[in-house]
Amino acid sequence: MKRAESKNIVAIIPARSGSKGIKNKNIRLLAGKPLIAYSIEHALKANSIDRVIVSTDSLEYAKIAREYGAEVPFLRPAEISGDMALDIDTFLHALSWMQENEGYIPDIVVQLRPTYPIRRLEDIDNMIHLLKERPDIDSVRCIAPAKETPYKMWREGDNGQIYPLLDDIYEAYNMPRQQLPVVYTQNACIDVVRSSVILRQHSMSGKRILGYKMENNFDIDTEEDFLKAERYLRRKNDGNIQ
Repeated sequence: MKRAESKNIVAIIPARSGSKGIKNKNIRLLAGKPLIAYSIEHALKANSIDRVIVSTDSLEYAKIAREYGAEVPFLRPAEISGDMALDIDTFLHALSWMQENEGYIPDIVVQLRPTYPIRRLEDIDNMIHLLKERPDIDSVRCIAPAKETPYKMWREGDNGQIYPLLDDIYEAYNMPRQQLPVVYTQNACIDVVRSSVILRQHSMSGKRILGYKMENNFDIDTEEDFLKAERYLRRKNDGNIQ
């Protein structure tokens, strides 16, 4: 059960209305629900989250978000809602608004991007628990094993000559992959960060980041991603996936 009247842990779902790849992607229907609805439901069902806020620049998005149980106490300014807008600007705006209009700042912020309709609730709670138990850590970020190793990647110089991206191991590019260090990529499904890091360091992660390993990644960016997620959700709803 969630703590009564507690606002110490706030989920913020950033959902701007502009999307060049897929128009209105964040509210497009997926298995009968707007895409953003899934992240709202994840946040509302997570045991550790006390409050769910959607940051959007769209009145239409705001209406849909409220219908699914999220708060939309403000509209995000247009100047931080374009294609080149950074997460840090969105979260600084949200925290500053709460401080100025409600007189408080949460201890921990959870970023749930609306393009991830499939998450495990236990991952959200586990990541929050890790940050609460580790006062030496600024944030917890989910990662997954990289499909390609950067030890076999190259940069190209102006004259066409190539240089290894990583050079801490001698001629790593000539070594078997199995002998190289395991590396991870961030999948951006869940980010958990202290509000103080956002406000004081102007960073979404800080310098001391704890990794949380995840296997699946259902980020929606293309039509193919939509189809893949819809097939998964329909199989799950039919009881074919636990």
